Amino acid sequence: MQNLEFAQQYAHTAADAWRWRPPTGADAQDIVDLALVCFGQETDSFFQNDPIEYGRNVTLATVNQFYNPTTELLTVAYDGDMLLAYTWAIRGQYSPWSREEMVTVRMAHVRLDLPARQRIQLLAQMIQMWEIWARACKVNIIFSSTIRESQDPFLRLHERAGYTVRGSCAYLRLNKINVDLAAGKIIK
Repeated sequence: MQNLEFAQQYAHTAADAWRWRPPTGADAQDIVDLALVCFGQETDSFFQNDPIEYGRNVTLATVNQFYNPTTELLTVAYDGDMLLAYTWAIRGQYSPWSREEMVTVRMAHVRLDLPARQRIQLLAQMIQMWEIWARACKVNIIFSSTIRESQDPFLRLHERAGYTVRGSCAYLRLNKINVDLAAGKIIK
């Protein structure tokens, strides 16, 4: 990991009550429900949020990831039957000023009724997943942004993980260590 201390502090362990896994089609409604709570209050003033459209996009991402795991990263955290959090990232994105491919984080949602410490733990684990996946895809830049009014804790977490924060955007340039997803190991 880029920041080993951060990775060790927030690593997912068997002691965590939740388990991260790729979603199935059956998880789409839970993801939509959580998303509406998370971004509904942030975007209702300028978007007409459409749960059917979001569900369709989540389902397509689930299928894309199943057949080609290096196109999209969509991961869910469940504690029993309750969805606690999910994250969604895509690759193939570029800034207008560079030809370097980026992994762009589309969503990082956590149940807002969880204790703050648990929300931070889940978000930190998402940040670690983005890095592992970006390395597996051999993409060296991760881009994460937020539209939340209260964004300071989220962006501080990025800084602790080694990101450079500019406004509501966070960037991380990875060093040249890559990960082999199939073998589950780091390639130097």
